[in-house]
Amino acid sequence: MAEGNPTPDAATATRIVGWQHPLIAYISSAPAMIIVAVFLAFPVLYAAWQSLFAITPLSRETPFVGFGNYIAVFNDPAFWSSLGRTAIFVAGTIALGLTLSIIFAFALNRIVSGLRFIRGLAILPYIVSSVAAALMFRTLFNSDFGFPNQVLEFLGFEGIAWLSNGFYAMIVVILAQVWTDLPLALLFILGGLQTIDKQLTEAALVDGATGLRSAIHISLPLIVPQITLATVWFSFKAVTSLGTVLALTGGGPGDSTQLLTLEMVRLGFDEYDTGTAMALVIIIFLLNAGLTLFYLSLQRKFGMK
Repeated sequence: MAEGNPTPDAATATRIVGWQHPLIAYISSAPAMIIVAVFLAFPVLYAAWQSLFAITPLSRETPFVGFGNYIAVFNDPAFWSSLGRTAIFVAGTIALGLTLSIIFAFALNRIVSGLRFIRGLAILPYIVSSVAAALMFRTLFNSDFGFPNQVLEFLGFEGIAWLSNGFYAMIVVILAQVWTDLPLALLFILGGLQTIDKQLTEAALVDGATGLRSAIHISLPLIVPQITLATVWFSFKAVTSLGTVLALTGGGPGDSTQLLTLEMVRLGFDEYDTGTAMALVIIIFLLNAGLTLFYLSLQRKFGMK
């Protein structure tokens, strides 16, 4: 080969380096970014634009009101009441959901044979629609023939009016929400556990640590990113929950389970105030974004990078 001509390996390396140019990466990802912008960003931006107008199906006029719809939302006592109930609902869903996810993930992680089959069973609740799950829980917690009341009556206690009492109704909707969203969070955490080097836990056991101490001081710190992801998942699903609560309680009894999403439905479909409902949509979107950033900041502060 003539002197000065690059060898085949050098030519290949040159082409590879050329393809690693940042501009190539942007061009390659442009189609996906456009699809995300069209199907995700555009609806949000369109809702934000609509929230600046007084829109109602009863009138063709849509006067520009600026932030008037947002001011109307913040001046409505029903908004603050539903925000408080949403906070309770989100906190209860995260607390119960994370606890069960971690417990079940550690239990499944100890099972070697048949793990794929059990994973398939674990994901079943997630593929059930939220309305179907709500109807299942409505039957399960029926005051007359529901299974929990049958157990209570068998033990000599009086049955509970689960869906007729505000306190118990909130517990039932939290249970239904967790049952629906638990499988995916469980797989997040289980996947994190299976990436841990077994030599670490085995060394801890050799040093005299119990299985519980090993899980708390070794396994849990190593799966903080997966736990954060599960937290974001539970939080997002709880803040945006509509079908479960609407089919299970309809916001009742009274307004004890009237969440922000149901308040949005009330404004948009009962009062025909589309502009204010769109403002509440944007508020829910910003609330979800703020909570996600908060969880990620906690991970950076207390978790392993």
